[in-house]
Amino acid sequence: MRAMVGRRVAVTGLGLITPLGYGKDAFWNGLMEGRSGVAPISVFDASEMPFTHAGAMPDIDFDDHFDPKETAFWSRASKVAVLGSELAAEDAGIEKFDPVRTGAIVGSGYGCMNEFEESYTAWVTRGWKRIKPVTVPKSMANAPVSQIAIRHGVRGMTFSLATACSSGAIAAGVAAQQIRSGALDVCFSGGFDAILNESIFGAWCALRVLSKRDDPTASRPFSVDRDGLVFAEGCSIVILEEMEHAKARGARIYAELVGIGSTCDAVNIVGPDPQGEIESIEMALHDAGLDAAAIDYVNAHGTSTKMNDANETKVLHHVFGARAGEVPVSSIKGHIGHCMGAAGAIEVAATALAVHHGKIPQTLHYQPGDPDCDLDYVPDGPRDVAIEHALTESFGFGGQNSALILRRAPATGSSSR
Repeated sequence: MRAMVGRRVAVTGLGLITPLGYGKDAFWNGLMEGRSGVAPISVFDASEMPFTHAGAMPDIDFDDHFDPKETAFWSRASKVAVLGSELAAEDAGIEKFDPVRTGAIVGSGYGCMNEFEESYTAWVTRGWKRIKPVTVPKSMANAPVSQIAIRHGVRGMTFSLATACSSGAIAAGVAAQQIRSGALDVCFSGGFDAILNESIFGAWCALRVLSKRDDPTASRPFSVDRDGLVFAEGCSIVILEEMEHAKARGARIYAELVGIGSTCDAVNIVGPDPQGEIESIEMALHDAGLDAAAIDYVNAHGTSTKMNDANETKVLHHVFGARAGEVPVSSIKGHIGHCMGAAGAIEVAATALAVHHGKIPQTLHYQPGDPDCDLDYVPDGPRDVAIEHALTESFGFGGQNSALILRRAPATGSSSR
Protein backbone atom coordinates (compact mmCIF):
# COMPACT_ATOMS: atom_id res chain seq x y z
CA MET A 1 0.00 0.00 0.00
CA ARG A 2 1.33 3.43 -0.96
CA ALA A 3 1.87 5.69 2.05
CA MET A 4 0.22 9.12 1.99
CA VAL A 5 2.87 11.74 2.73
CA GLY A 6 2.18 14.06 5.63
CA ARG A 7 -0.43 12.02 7.47
CA ARG A 8 0.25 12.38 11.18
CA VAL A 9 -1.18 10.44 14.12
CA ALA A 10 -2.88 11.97 17.16
CA VAL A 11 -3.78 10.28 20.45
CA THR A 12 -7.33 11.47 21.18
CA GLY A 13 -9.00 8.88 23.43
CA LEU A 14 -7.93 6.82 26.45
CA GLY A 15 -10.05 4.03 27.94
CA LEU A 16 -8.37 2.62 31.04
CA ILE A 17 -9.32 -0.09 33.52
CA THR A 18 -6.35 -0.81 35.77
CA PRO A 19 -5.51 -1.89 39.33
CA LEU A 20 -5.66 1.83 40.19
CA GLY A 21 -9.37 1.94 39.32
CA TYR A 22 -11.95 2.48 36.63
CA GLY A 23 -11.30 5.13 34.03
CA LYS A 24 -8.57 7.53 32.96
CA ASP A 25 -8.91 9.86 35.94
CA ALA A 26 -8.59 7.10 38.54
CA PHE A 27 -5.47 5.88 36.75
CA TRP A 28 -3.77 9.25 36.42
CA ASN A 29 -4.72 10.41 39.92
CA GLY A 30 -3.32 7.15 41.32
CA LEU A 31 -0.01 7.75 39.55
CA MET A 32 0.18 11.34 40.75
CA GLU A 33 -0.74 10.39 44.34
CA GLY A 34 1.81 7.55 44.46
CA ARG A 35 -0.78 4.87 45.20
CA SER A 36 -0.28 1.14 44.72
CA GLY A 37 -3.06 -0.95 43.19
CA VAL A 38 -1.39 -4.18 44.32
CA ALA A 39 -3.50 -5.96 46.95
CA PRO A 40 -4.38 -9.41 48.32
CA ILE A 41 -6.12 -11.61 45.75
CA SER A 42 -9.85 -11.83 46.41
CA VAL A 43 -11.25 -13.51 43.29
CA PHE A 44 -9.97 -16.96 44.29
CA ASP A 45 -8.35 -18.59 47.29
CA ALA A 46 -4.60 -18.01 46.98
CA SER A 47 -3.79 -18.90 50.58
CA GLU A 48 -1.82 -22.03 49.63
CA MET A 49 0.14 -20.31 46.87
CA PRO A 50 3.56 -18.79 47.52
CA PHE A 51 2.26 -15.32 46.62
CA THR A 52 -1.11 -13.85 47.54
CA HIS A 53 -0.86 -10.30 46.12
CA ALA A 54 -1.55 -9.14 42.57
CA GLY A 55 -2.83 -6.18 40.61
CA ALA A 56 -6.53 -6.81 39.91
CA MET A 57 -8.90 -4.68 37.91
CA PRO A 58 -11.76 -3.22 39.98
CA ASP A 59 -14.87 -5.34 40.41
CA ILE A 60 -17.25 -4.39 37.60
CA ASP A 61 -20.92 -5.35 37.31
CA PHE A 62 -21.03 -5.75 33.55
CA ASP A 63 -24.83 -5.94 33.65
CA ASP A 64 -24.75 -2.23 34.48
CA HIS A 65 -23.07 -1.60 31.13
CA PHE A 66 -24.34 -4.30 28.78
CA ASP A 67 -27.50 -6.30 28.09
CA PRO A 68 -26.88 -9.76 29.63
CA LYS A 69 -28.58 -11.40 26.64
CA GLU A 70 -26.03 -9.76 24.35
CA THR A 71 -23.03 -10.72 26.47
CA ALA A 72 -23.96 -14.40 26.74
CA PHE A 73 -21.48 -14.91 23.89
CA TRP A 74 -18.78 -12.72 25.47
CA SER A 75 -15.84 -13.76 27.63
CA ARG A 76 -14.78 -11.59 30.54
CA ALA A 77 -11.90 -10.45 28.32
CA SER A 78 -14.35 -9.29 25.65
CA LYS A 79 -16.42 -7.42 28.22
CA VAL A 80 -13.34 -5.63 29.53
CA ALA A 81 -12.05 -4.80 26.04
CA VAL A 82 -15.42 -3.46 24.84
CA LEU A 83 -15.88 -1.44 28.00
CA GLY A 84 -12.41 0.02 27.52
CA SER A 85 -13.33 0.93 23.93
CA GLU A 86 -16.47 2.72 25.14
CA LEU A 87 -14.45 4.70 27.68
CA ALA A 88 -11.98 5.62 24.93
CA ALA A 89 -14.72 6.71 22.52
CA GLU A 90 -16.35 8.83 25.22
CA ASP A 91 -13.00 10.36 26.12
CA ALA A 92 -12.32 11.17 22.45
CA GLY A 93 -15.75 12.75 22.09
CA ILE A 94 -16.73 10.52 19.16
CA GLU A 95 -20.32 9.27 19.18
CA LYS A 96 -20.41 7.81 15.66
CA PHE A 97 -17.52 6.37 13.68
CA ASP A 98 -17.15 6.29 9.90
CA PRO A 99 -17.49 2.52 9.46
CA VAL A 100 -15.13 2.16 6.49
CA ARG A 101 -12.46 4.59 7.70
CA THR A 102 -12.26 3.21 11.26
CA GLY A 103 -10.54 0.01 12.39
CA ALA A 104 -9.60 -1.89 15.53
CA ILE A 105 -6.13 -3.39 16.15
CA VAL A 106 -5.77 -4.63 19.72
CA GLY A 107 -3.19 -6.80 21.47
CA SER A 108 -3.41 -9.34 24.28
CA GLY A 109 -1.02 -11.79 25.88
CA TYR A 110 -3.64 -14.36 26.88
CA GLY A 111 -6.82 -13.50 25.00
CA CYS A 112 -9.76 -15.56 26.26
CA MET A 113 -7.91 -18.38 28.01
CA ASN A 114 -10.32 -18.35 30.96
CA GLU A 115 -13.00 -19.85 28.73
CA PHE A 116 -10.71 -22.69 27.66
CA GLU A 117 -10.09 -23.43 31.32
CA GLU A 118 -13.83 -23.54 32.02
CA SER A 119 -14.48 -25.92 29.12
CA TYR A 120 -11.57 -28.17 30.10
CA THR A 121 -12.83 -28.31 33.70
CA ALA A 122 -16.32 -29.21 32.48
CA TRP A 123 -14.93 -31.97 30.24
CA VAL A 124 -12.72 -33.50 32.95
CA THR A 125 -15.33 -33.36 35.71
CA ARG A 126 -18.58 -33.99 33.82
CA GLY A 127 -17.79 -35.09 30.25
CA TRP A 128 -17.68 -33.32 26.87
CA LYS A 129 -21.47 -32.98 26.63
CA ARG A 130 -21.30 -30.53 29.53
CA ILE A 131 -19.13 -28.11 27.57
CA LYS A 132 -21.19 -25.03 26.80
CA PRO A 133 -21.97 -24.42 23.09
CA VAL A 134 -20.98 -20.75 23.48
CA THR A 135 -17.39 -21.77 24.32
CA VAL A 136 -16.11 -21.32 20.76
CA PRO A 137 -17.44 -17.78 20.11
CA LYS A 138 -16.44 -16.76 23.64
CA SER A 139 -12.91 -18.16 23.48
CA MET A 140 -11.74 -17.24 19.97
CA ALA A 141 -8.56 -15.16 20.10
CA ASN A 142 -10.15 -12.52 17.87
CA ALA A 143 -13.43 -12.37 19.81
CA PRO A 144 -12.64 -9.24 21.90
CA VAL A 145 -11.49 -7.11 18.96
CA SER A 146 -14.41 -8.36 16.87
CA GLN A 147 -16.81 -7.41 19.66
CA ILE A 148 -15.26 -3.92 19.71
CA ALA A 149 -15.89 -3.64 15.97
CA ILE A 150 -19.47 -4.87 16.32
CA ARG A 151 -20.15 -2.54 19.23
CA HIS A 152 -19.03 0.56 17.33
CA GLY A 153 -20.03 -0.52 13.83
CA VAL A 154 -16.55 -0.23 12.39
CA ARG A 155 -15.64 -2.22 9.28
CA GLY A 156 -12.08 -1.13 8.58
CA MET A 157 -9.00 -3.28 9.21
CA THR A 158 -9.67 -5.24 12.41
CA PHE A 159 -7.47 -7.88 14.00
CA SER A 160 -5.80 -8.97 17.24
CA LEU A 161 -2.13 -9.67 17.85
CA ALA A 162 -0.08 -11.30 20.59
CA THR A 163 3.52 -10.39 21.43
CA ALA A 164 3.45 -11.09 25.19
CA CYS A 165 4.16 -8.01 27.33
CA SER A 166 4.60 -5.72 24.32
CA SER A 167 1.26 -6.66 22.70
CA GLY A 168 -0.63 -3.45 23.45
CA ALA A 169 2.25 -1.18 22.46
CA ILE A 170 2.92 -3.00 19.19
CA ALA A 171 -0.81 -2.86 18.42
CA ALA A 172 -0.67 0.93 18.79
CA GLY A 173 2.32 1.10 16.47
CA VAL A 174 0.62 -1.03 13.81
CA ALA A 175 -2.56 1.05 14.10
CA ALA A 176 -0.54 4.24 13.64
CA GLN A 177 1.08 2.81 10.53
CA GLN A 178 -2.35 2.08 9.04
CA ILE A 179 -3.40 5.68 9.64
CA ARG A 180 -0.19 6.99 8.13
CA SER A 181 -0.66 4.81 5.06
CA GLY A 182 -4.12 6.21 4.40
CA ALA A 183 -5.92 2.93 5.07
CA LEU A 184 -7.71 4.36 8.14
CA ASP A 185 -8.55 7.73 9.67
CA VAL A 186 -9.34 6.41 13.17
CA CYS A 187 -8.34 3.21 14.95
CA PHE A 188 -9.09 1.57 18.29
CA SER A 189 -5.73 0.23 19.49
CA GLY A 190 -4.04 -0.80 22.72
CA GLY A 191 -4.40 -3.99 24.69
CA PHE A 192 -5.95 -5.97 27.51
CA ASP A 193 -5.50 -9.06 29.64
CA ALA A 194 -8.25 -10.26 31.99
CA ILE A 195 -6.35 -13.18 33.47
CA LEU A 196 -6.45 -13.22 37.25
CA ASN A 197 -7.43 -16.86 37.73
CA GLU A 198 -5.87 -19.79 39.54
CA SER A 199 -4.23 -21.61 36.67
CA ILE A 200 -2.54 -18.64 34.99
CA PHE A 201 -1.45 -17.13 38.29
CA GLY A 202 -0.23 -20.56 39.40
CA ALA A 203 1.84 -20.87 36.23
CA TRP A 204 3.57 -17.58 36.99
CA CYS A 205 4.20 -18.75 40.54
CA ALA A 206 5.83 -21.88 39.08
CA LEU A 207 8.03 -19.79 36.76
CA ARG A 208 9.62 -18.26 39.88
CA VAL A 209 9.85 -14.71 38.56
CA LEU A 210 7.34 -13.20 40.99
CA SER A 211 8.49 -11.06 43.90
CA LYS A 212 8.76 -12.94 47.18
CA ARG A 213 7.80 -9.74 49.01
CA ASP A 214 4.11 -10.50 49.42
CA ASP A 215 2.69 -7.03 50.05
CA PRO A 216 1.56 -3.89 48.12
CA THR A 217 5.16 -2.64 47.82
CA ALA A 218 6.42 -5.80 46.13
CA SER A 219 6.96 -4.25 42.68
CA ARG A 220 10.14 -2.17 43.00
CA PRO A 221 11.48 -1.33 39.53
CA PHE A 222 15.22 -0.61 39.33
CA SER A 223 15.60 -0.91 43.13
CA VAL A 224 18.53 -2.48 44.87
CA ASP A 225 16.10 -4.77 46.73
CA ARG A 226 13.89 -5.74 43.77
CA ASP A 227 13.33 -9.48 43.56
CA GLY A 228 10.68 -10.06 40.89
CA LEU A 229 7.58 -8.78 39.18
CA VAL A 230 4.01 -8.58 40.47
CA PHE A 231 1.37 -10.31 38.35
CA ALA A 232 -1.48 -8.05 37.24
CA GLU A 233 -4.23 -7.53 34.69
CA GLY A 234 -5.69 -4.48 32.99
CA CYS A 235 -7.00 -2.78 29.87
CA SER A 236 -5.98 0.30 27.90
CA ILE A 237 -7.82 1.05 24.68
CA VAL A 238 -6.25 3.99 22.89
CA ILE A 239 -7.96 5.86 20.04
CA LEU A 240 -5.52 7.01 17.39
CA GLU A 241 -6.68 9.49 14.80
CA GLU A 242 -5.28 11.18 11.71
CA MET A 243 -4.15 14.64 12.85
CA GLU A 244 -6.16 16.78 10.42
CA HIS A 245 -9.23 14.64 11.07
CA ALA A 246 -8.83 15.29 14.80
CA LYS A 247 -8.24 19.02 14.34
CA ALA A 248 -11.25 19.39 12.05
CA ARG A 249 -13.60 18.21 14.78
CA GLY A 250 -11.85 20.24 17.49
CA ALA A 251 -10.59 17.18 19.34
CA ARG A 252 -8.53 17.35 22.50
CA ILE A 253 -5.18 15.84 21.51
CA TYR A 254 -3.04 14.27 24.24
CA ALA A 255 0.05 13.79 22.10
CA GLU A 256 1.24 12.99 18.63
CA LEU A 257 2.71 9.55 17.92
CA VAL A 258 5.76 10.31 15.77
CA GLY A 259 8.13 7.33 16.07
CA ILE A 260 7.53 3.59 15.77
CA GLY A 261 10.10 0.84 16.30
CA SER A 262 9.58 -2.90 16.63
CA THR A 263 12.12 -5.72 16.57
CA CYS A 264 12.66 -9.30 17.70
CA ASP A 265 15.75 -10.30 19.67
CA ALA A 266 15.77 -13.74 18.02
CA VAL A 267 17.96 -14.98 20.88
CA ASN A 268 16.00 -16.35 23.84
CA ILE A 269 12.29 -16.95 24.51
CA VAL A 270 12.41 -15.42 28.02
CA GLY A 271 15.82 -13.70 28.38
CA PRO A 272 16.13 -10.09 27.12
CA ASP A 273 18.89 -9.19 24.67
CA PRO A 274 20.22 -5.62 24.60
CA GLN A 275 20.86 -5.53 20.86
CA GLY A 276 17.26 -6.13 19.83
CA GLU A 277 16.00 -3.55 22.32
CA ILE A 278 18.55 -0.97 21.19
CA GLU A 279 17.57 -1.53 17.58
CA SER A 280 13.87 -0.95 18.35
CA ILE A 281 14.65 2.41 19.98
CA GLU A 282 16.99 3.45 17.16
CA MET A 283 14.28 2.48 14.66
CA ALA A 284 11.74 4.67 16.46
CA LEU A 285 14.18 7.60 16.58
CA HIS A 286 14.91 7.25 12.87
CA ASP A 287 11.21 7.03 12.10
CA ALA A 288 10.58 10.23 14.06
CA GLY A 289 13.52 12.02 12.41
CA LEU A 290 15.13 12.60 15.82
CA ASP A 291 18.34 11.81 17.60
CA ALA A 292 18.47 10.64 21.21
CA ALA A 293 19.22 14.15 22.47
CA ALA A 294 15.60 15.11 21.68
CA ILE A 295 14.10 12.70 24.24
CA ASP A 296 13.01 14.43 27.46
CA TYR A 297 11.54 11.41 29.29
CA VAL A 298 11.56 7.62 29.10
CA ASN A 299 8.59 5.60 30.30
CA ALA A 300 10.43 2.34 30.94
CA HIS A 301 9.38 -1.29 30.77
CA GLY A 302 10.86 -1.64 34.29
CA THR A 303 9.44 -4.98 35.41
CA SER A 304 11.19 -5.16 38.81
CA THR A 305 13.17 -8.28 37.92
CA LYS A 306 16.93 -8.35 38.41
CA MET A 307 17.72 -9.20 34.79
CA ASN A 308 15.27 -6.94 32.98
CA ASP A 309 15.96 -3.75 34.90
CA ALA A 310 19.75 -4.07 34.66
CA ASN A 311 19.47 -4.91 30.97
CA GLU A 312 17.15 -1.98 30.28
CA THR A 313 19.53 0.39 32.07
CA LYS A 314 22.37 -0.89 29.89
CA VAL A 315 20.24 -0.27 26.79
CA LEU A 316 19.51 3.31 27.82
CA HIS A 317 23.19 3.97 28.53
CA HIS A 318 23.94 2.84 24.97
CA VAL A 319 21.16 4.96 23.44
CA PHE A 320 21.84 8.18 25.36
CA GLY A 321 25.58 7.89 25.94
CA ALA A 322 27.04 10.54 28.24
CA ARG A 323 23.59 12.09 28.63
CA ALA A 324 22.00 8.92 30.08
CA GLY A 325 22.04 10.11 33.69
CA GLU A 326 20.29 13.36 32.75
CA VAL A 327 17.18 11.81 31.19
CA PRO A 328 14.38 11.05 33.68
CA VAL A 329 13.31 7.39 33.49
CA SER A 330 10.35 5.94 35.37
CA SER A 331 8.33 2.75 35.50
CA ILE A 332 4.68 2.67 36.59
CA LYS A 333 4.77 -1.03 37.48
CA GLY A 334 5.36 -0.11 41.13
CA HIS A 335 1.83 1.34 41.04
CA ILE A 336 0.01 -1.41 39.15
CA GLY A 337 2.24 -4.47 38.77
CA HIS A 338 2.87 -6.09 35.39
CA CYS A 339 -0.38 -6.15 33.39
CA MET A 340 1.02 -8.58 30.81
CA GLY A 341 -0.47 -7.95 27.33
CA ALA A 342 -2.03 -4.71 28.53
CA ALA A 343 1.22 -3.36 30.04
CA GLY A 344 2.57 -1.65 26.93
CA ALA A 345 -0.78 -0.04 26.10
CA ILE A 346 -1.23 1.24 29.67
CA GLU A 347 2.26 2.72 29.43
CA VAL A 348 1.39 4.39 26.10
CA ALA A 349 -1.53 6.04 27.91
CA ALA A 350 0.67 7.03 30.85
CA THR A 351 3.22 8.55 28.48
CA ALA A 352 0.55 10.46 26.55
CA LEU A 353 -0.84 11.84 29.81
CA ALA A 354 2.67 12.75 31.01
CA VAL A 355 3.31 14.69 27.80
CA HIS A 356 -0.13 16.30 27.97
CA HIS A 357 0.13 17.42 31.60
CA GLY A 358 3.89 18.04 31.72
CA LYS A 359 4.21 15.70 34.71
CA ILE A 360 6.32 12.55 35.01
CA PRO A 361 5.06 9.71 37.26
CA GLN A 362 7.52 8.53 39.87
CA THR A 363 9.03 5.06 40.11
CA LEU A 364 7.11 3.93 43.18
CA HIS A 365 8.96 1.98 45.93
CA TYR A 366 12.36 2.69 44.40
CA GLN A 367 15.40 2.19 46.65
CA PRO A 368 18.83 3.25 45.30
CA GLY A 369 22.04 1.28 45.54
CA ASP A 370 22.25 -1.13 42.60
CA PRO A 371 25.35 -0.22 40.53
CA ASP A 372 23.67 -1.80 37.49
CA CYS A 373 20.72 0.60 37.82
CA ASP A 374 22.26 4.06 38.01
CA LEU A 375 19.91 6.40 36.10
CA ASP A 376 17.48 9.09 37.25
CA TYR A 377 14.44 6.96 38.10
CA VAL A 378 12.27 9.82 39.45
CA PRO A 379 12.12 8.37 42.98
CA ASP A 380 10.69 11.22 45.04
CA GLY A 381 7.24 11.79 43.59
CA PRO A 382 5.84 13.18 40.33
CA ARG A 383 8.02 15.74 38.60
CA ASP A 384 7.02 18.77 36.53
CA VAL A 385 8.83 18.64 33.18
CA ALA A 386 8.01 20.38 29.90
CA ILE A 387 8.15 17.31 27.68
CA GLU A 388 8.58 17.82 23.94
CA HIS A 389 9.35 14.17 23.13
CA ALA A 390 8.92 11.04 25.27
CA LEU A 391 9.93 7.45 24.63
CA THR A 392 7.90 4.50 25.89
CA GLU A 393 9.40 1.04 25.55
CA SER A 394 8.03 -2.47 26.05
CA PHE A 395 10.01 -5.69 25.84
CA GLY A 396 8.06 -8.95 25.75
CA PHE A 397 8.83 -12.63 26.19
CA GLY A 398 9.83 -14.03 22.82
CA GLY A 399 12.20 -11.08 22.50
CA GLN A 400 9.50 -8.91 20.94
CA ASN A 401 10.28 -5.25 21.44
CA SER A 402 8.34 -2.03 20.98
CA ALA A 403 9.57 1.56 21.12
CA LEU A 404 7.19 4.46 20.53
CA ILE A 405 7.94 8.18 20.58
CA LEU A 406 5.25 10.69 21.51
CA ARG A 407 5.48 14.43 20.86
CA ARG A 408 3.71 17.29 22.60
CA ALA A 409 0.46 17.95 20.75
CA PRO A 410 -0.08 21.01 18.58
CA ALA A 411 -2.51 23.56 20.02
CA THR A 412 -6.15 22.93 19.14
CA GLY A 413 -9.43 24.65 19.85
CA SER A 414 -10.56 22.16 22.51
CA SER A 415 -8.02 21.25 25.18
CA SER A 416 -10.07 21.15 28.35
CA ARG A 417 -12.44 18.22 27.84
